[in-house]
Amino acid sequence: MLASEKDNRLRWDGSTPGFYEVYYIKANEPAQGIALWLRYTLLAPIQGRPVAEVWGFFFDRNNPEKNLALKATYPWSEARAEPSPFRFAIGPSTLTHASAQGEIVKEGQRLRWDLHWDPNPTTVYLLPFQWMYKGPFPRTKVLSPNFNIRLNGVLEVNEQRYLLEKAPGQQAHLWGARHAERWIWGHCNVFAGDAPLVWEGLSAQVALGPIRLPMLTLFVLQMEDQMFFLNGLGSLVRNRSRGEVGTWWFIGRGPGIQLSGEAKVALEHIVGAIYTDPDGSQRWCHNTKVGDLTLTVKRLVGRGWQSTTFTALGTCALEWVGRTQDPRVKVWV
Repeated sequence: MLASEKDNRLRWDGSTPGFYEVYYIKANEPAQGIALWLRYTLLAPIQGRPVAEVWGFFFDRNNPEKNLALKATYPWSEARAEPSPFRFAIGPSTLTHASAQGEIVKEGQRLRWDLHWDPNPTTVYLLPFQWMYKGPFPRTKVLSPNFNIRLNGVLEVNEQRYLLEKAPGQQAHLWGARHAERWIWGHCNVFAGDAPLVWEGLSAQVALGPIRLPMLTLFVLQMEDQMFFLNGLGSLVRNRSRGEVGTWWFIGRGPGIQLSGEAKVALEHIVGAIYTDPDGSQRWCHNTKVGDLTLTVKRLVGRGWQSTTFTALGTCALEWVGRTQDPRVKVWV
């Protein structure tokens, strides 16, 4: 078993209330201007019975009126989790370390997918310290067993059928007892000129008891086969971020590397969704998979800095989440 597959194993013990867990897959098909976002989730509320859900989102950069979001909810008794090999099944939908199949039919709308990929051998950890994945703080853990993958297969959106061939994507895993208070997140692995670059960023505010901590911002950058983690203590102090739904400006600093960027997307390309905590509280999610990103990377080479600017048009995943809804964005699920 690959080390990355072990990080996909279900963390919930199957009985303890006050827990949630999420697996998500996102993929872009630049030639067709479309993108897909899937979520396989479980929620064990503090009060009530646990449920499992499958979420499906379709984005059409050229025709946003074709965007679609569906969600199917099942009792936990209709879900199955196997650790080795990893397999998580909810109703008719299944996720493994190297594939995703499923279907959601609701109110006359339909999404169906049958996808597979070559998994990454190692996991990318977004949090800076391993103790953060083992201890109670932060109350949400996040990592990417498949940080940079190419998906193949079929996607069906109502009567339209799309073939995905080496579609750039990501598969991540998160779990915990409580969502962050608010955050902005992004991931992109499709840049102009086929630049061998993968970028992920997160700016989040978490609560420590009744105290809400300042926003903390961190980044991971893969350039060809080299990884840069701008998430250590020094980076957390010096990284900067500001944004609102539809825009995000940021600066990141690490040993021998600096980055700055602007991510943006028109509101018509954003779908709204509601995330629910185990205590019943809610977060309002505003998400797109077809945003734009301009990213400038400076690297220390010898005694000087070399600067390169990369662009992604319609292929950047972005998410703005908080305690309030942006009334300009339709809530789909």
